Amino acid sequence: MSVRAQLSHDILGAIGGVPRPPTDVVVEATDVHKWFGRLHVLKGVSMTVRRQEVVVIIGASGSGKTTFIRCINHLEKIQQGRIFVNGHLIGYREVNGRLVEDREQNIARQRQEIGMVFQRFNLFPHMTALGNIIEAPIRVRGVPEAEAIETGRALLARVGLSAKENAYPAQLSGGQQQRVAIARALAMKPALMLFDEPTSALDPEMIGEVLEVMKELAREGMTMIVVTHEMGFAREVADRVVMMDDGQIIEEGTPEHFFTSPTHERTKAFLSKIL
Repeated sequence: MSVRAQLSHDILGAIGGVPRPPTDVVVEATDVHKWFGRLHVLKGVSMTVRRQEVVVIIGASGSGKTTFIRCINHLEKIQQGRIFVNGHLIGYREVNGRLVEDREQNIARQRQEIGMVFQRFNLFPHMTALGNIIEAPIRVRGVPEAEAIETGRALLARVGLSAKENAYPAQLSGGQQQRVAIARALAMKPALMLFDEPTSALDPEMIGEVLEVMKELAREGMTMIVVTHEMGFAREVADRVVMMDDGQIIEEGTPEHFFTSPTHERTKAFLSKIL
């Protein structure tokens, strides 16, 4: 098996050599609430995402989309509800029916199963493209450097950047930096990829190259939750589209449903402004 084929197999198969649970549910969020001070940002959000499913979350700014996916890998703490990824309660332990925040070591281990790509690229400016990709596998997973480099080069090829392995972020376009960020997330062989408006900081001509990488991941069976305003991507790739408003899920369905016959008035109003 080639390095590239093995890489796809590893990413979509076992995590770090440990067999995945037999369930096909990757994310199970139940009655999730989040406050920032007195501001109630998430108001009982529940969502199930199955293996190899692509879920696109849409909604106006401030609707809770980004906060929700940040809660999935415990970048934001929840105050009520439960979030499981691959059967593991994320960020907390249950003690007598109450949530108690888990140890940071356990949370870090859980995050290894979850890749996240942000609006801003968050690359280390002092590291090359390849250096950014191999850093976490070496330091967090303990992957031997030679193996990490081989995998990193295969990932750069996968996102069309083989020629840029020695380039620093400042020498790359926004689209290229975002593709490196995707490769960096994939290097940890996650069970789930989260995308938080990954094209919002890009010039229009660079958006397509990032979306094409994401479409390829979807075709290969990566489980993905994508917050985006790219409705063309949602139409083409999503298995399910979810509309959030005021911290709640108000409608969900197939792309065909959303773009031909949405039922909620808020969904209709939102789509009329962006389509």
